[in-house]
Amino acid sequence: MAKQQLSDGSPEGGLFGRSDDKIAFYGDTPIVRATVTLGAGTTTTLLKADVLAIATALDNLGLITTA
Repeated sequence: MAKQQLSDGSPEGGLFGRSDDKIAFYGDTPIVRATVTLGAGTTTTLLKADVLAIATALDNLGLITTA
């Protein structure tokens, strides 16, 4: 299958999806943009929760697989 270039070479960059569009990667189900609420603390428990929230959002897009 031929690859399709999504960029037009504009010096301003490219845009993929509007704020209300659903997108996905690697064949996953398209979803709307996730909102990740991060904690305001610096304890190990809060930082782990923040990392887990970010990892979950990336996993839902299909960009990573969490184990």
